[in-house]
This record gives sequence, C-alpha cells and structure tokens, in this order.
Amino acid sequence: MSDPMTVLAMTGATTVVAAMATSAWDGTRERVVELFRRRGDERSTALAAQLDGDAELIAGEGEDTDGVREDLVRPWARRIGALLREHPEAADELRALIEEVSVPPAAQQWSQHITAHAGGAAFGAQGPGSSVHVHHHRPAAGEYPAPA
Repeated sequence: MSDPMTVLAMTGATTVVAAMATSAWDGTRERVVELFRRRGDERSTALAAQLDGDAELIAGEGEDTDGVREDLVRPWARRIGALLREHPEAADELRALIEEVSVPPAAQQWSQHITAHAGGAAFGAQGPGSSVHVHHHRPAAGEYPAPA
C-alpha cells in the first residue's frame, strides 16, 4: 500500500476510535459498517460486532480510556488498510467520513499545566495558534532548600 494510503488508514482508524465515546458514535458506526460492506455481508456483520465491543471497552467504567483508545487504533488501521488495498475506491468515502466525523479545530480544547521547581523554567504549547505565557516567581527565602 502506498504511503498516502497508510496515512489515510491511520487517520481513519484514529477518527473511528475517537468517535466511539461521542454522541456521534451511532452515525459513525453505521458509516463504517457501510464502508466495509463492500467486502461482504458476513464480514460486515462481524465488523459491526467488533465495533460494538470496542466501543464498550472505551465506555467501560474505571478503564483507562486513553490507553484503550491507543490499543485500538493499530488494529483498526490494519483493517482499514486491508479494505483500501482490496477496494481503493473506498478511499474517497473514507475521506468524507473523516471530514464529517472529525472534531472541528474550533471545538478542540487543550489544557496543560506545567510547574517548574527550584528556580527552573518550564514552557509548553499545544495546538494551532498557541500562545506561551511565562510567569516568573522568585522563591521566598526558605521556600526551597539550598542546593547541596
């Protein structure tokens, strides 16, 4: 598979897995099943069951949802990659799904907290259009132990 197809498969997998815990999941699930239906009804039935099981893993209480998502992306990338190898014409439909399901950049939110200790400096930036705010705080006498 060409590199652009590998990237498309990974992007599709990331999008599908990210949608599993959102209000858009039911519609996304149906679109994914429809995308894979070209491989045969038996396979699409098994795929629907796999989607449901994976969505339940993410929704599971007490689970490390970020870790579960990370674990699920690779297998979905392989499945989508195999679909694209067998049916290259599915690429346009996958791109449309990605575009419709992906969270628009304006709706994305990032939160990051960085703390520097002992007179150190720490910087962080996330996302497009990030700004960096630097706050200097001189420790009061006795606030930090003297270096040994």
